Amino acid sequence: MKSFCFTVDDNIRCFEELTRGRYDSIFMHPYLGMYKRLHEKFALKVQLNLFYETAGFTLSEMTDRHRDEWQENSDWLKLSFHSKLENERPYEFSSYSEVFCDCDNVNRQILRFASSSALGRTTTVHYCLATGDGLQALKDNGIVGLLGLYGTEKDKSFSYRNTPEECKAIRRGETVMSGGIAYAGIDIVLNNHPAEDILSFLDMMKDRDFIKVMIHEQYFYPDYPAYQKNFEEKLNLTFEWFINGGYRSVFFEEQLPYST
Repeated sequence: MKSFCFTVDDNIRCFEELTRGRYDSIFMHPYLGMYKRLHEKFALKVQLNLFYETAGFTLSEMTDRHRDEWQENSDWLKLSFHSKLENERPYEFSSYSEVFCDCDNVNRQILRFASSSALGRTTTVHYCLATGDGLQALKDNGIVGLLGLYGTEKDKSFSYRNTPEECKAIRRGETVMSGGIAYAGIDIVLNNHPAEDILSFLDMMKDRDFIKVMIHEQYFYPDYPAYQKNFEEKLNLTFEWFINGGYRSVFFEEQLPYST
């Protein structure tokens, strides 16, 4: 059966607001409540890739009062490492110890406030760059798959340390195994496209059996300089296209042999 996965990068703000605010449920927060609505409508599975810190807050401060709720919803809502914080190309030249420590810090906090069942086994590293030692550090932290940005044959991008041949296969929509990690390309970053172009863009990939979709958290918030007021509209358009096309929502890790 055809499938798609949906991931969200740069998550940290909602965790700070859950901690600072008075929420009886994580889904009282408008950002997470939106994903609950989309899950109920489309059987959507969502993976949030997390920063460890932002100005004035770290995940070590994240409240654990909703731990049971995270665990109860972990069949469709997972959390994973993204980066220590918002900075450009953070791991392009990083050592094993730096990447291991940053990933481990995020993982430990997810285990504390959300449970082991909520911890995702795949991710997208911020800016999709890492050294060989950094990739090994991710693997040693339990990461079995990485989503990246590879562009098209006309406008090529390169992620992680994949060879040109591997990148070419990934651009065709394939998942490539290298060094014990599965690599696949994000096919569309929704915040990069106006709503009116999303369906035609997806139509170009309708023959693919597995499509990967991503968006970033910050575009949800009205006080963000590049706020997109149609954030939820874009998601509804996208997931309606998938459901009408016979696709089902999965986590990337469920597509891999490591998912048992």
